Amino acid sequence: MMRQILSNLHRVTDRDFVRNQCNKRLLGGVYYEYFSSADGIDVMDEEWDTLLVLDACRYDTFVELKPDSWPSASAVTSRAPNTWEFYQRNFTNGPYPETVVVTANPRTVELRGDEFHDVLKAYEFGWDDETGTVPPWTMAEATTEAHERYPDKRILSHWIQPHYPFIGSSTVDEYRFDTESIWADVNRGLVSPEDVYEAYTETLELTLPYVEDVFSNVGGRVVLTSDHGNAFGERPWFYPLKIYGHPRNVHLPCLVTVPWLVVDDGSRREIEAGESRQVEVGEHARERLEDLGYVG
Repeated sequence: MMRQILSNLHRVTDRDFVRNQCNKRLLGGVYYEYFSSADGIDVMDEEWDTLLVLDACRYDTFVELKPDSWPSASAVTSRAPNTWEFYQRNFTNGPYPETVVVTANPRTVELRGDEFHDVLKAYEFGWDDETGTVPPWTMAEATTEAHERYPDKRILSHWIQPHYPFIGSSTVDEYRFDTESIWADVNRGLVSPEDVYEAYTETLELTLPYVEDVFSNVGGRVVLTSDHGNAFGERPWFYPLKIYGHPRNVHLPCLVTVPWLVVDDGSRREIEAGESRQVEVGEHARERLEDLGYVG
């Protein structure tokens, strides 16, 4: 205990540590203790045959960048400001033996590995060492293949983009393989939040054509949404510290307002329940989470 106290005292000069502790104790632990997005949208209770989840996709940025040919996107409230809470709060009524998940994020299996008929771990078979993530072209192909392989199941496809590591960006490539979250470097003043937002938008722009490939390749009712948004300096009016990234328990509007876009060709899949089975996280899960900027 004393060693931990001394360690934390040593870190009080670390701007990222101080900000995170304030966000955790004051916002997440005091202010937002009395606010919850439990009344947000229940993704498993909604009507869809295929659900595309773009990780950390802000509603406003998505609306700005989406092709004009796509339908309008509604703004809905997520139950969570980060992926951990997304899986904790949206999948409490399982199991879901009628659903197959394709996921680039190990959190899916880490938290809900026994809830679904099957989980296809793209973070294992589709990991790209060059980009340090599972790229969107891999997720588009894996989603289409899952749609064909399981014609009588709902398909939930969890993509990483526009979540860090950013791809297609010339501004923050040097941070791609950092061992710590890029948001820590923003908090410490080592990288410009404007550069990070530019990389974030470039990543989303690169991803959207592959989303459109899925719209073209699968039938039925396809919904695009996000597990949570991403903060780029927003804060409650009374709070002195800017928020970056998507800290746990901090239910800022920019973190819980996400897109809900429906592409429906008029047909529906004939869904049949199978059996849920336990899926192991895998030996590389922790390494993948660190590569994706998850620490602690």
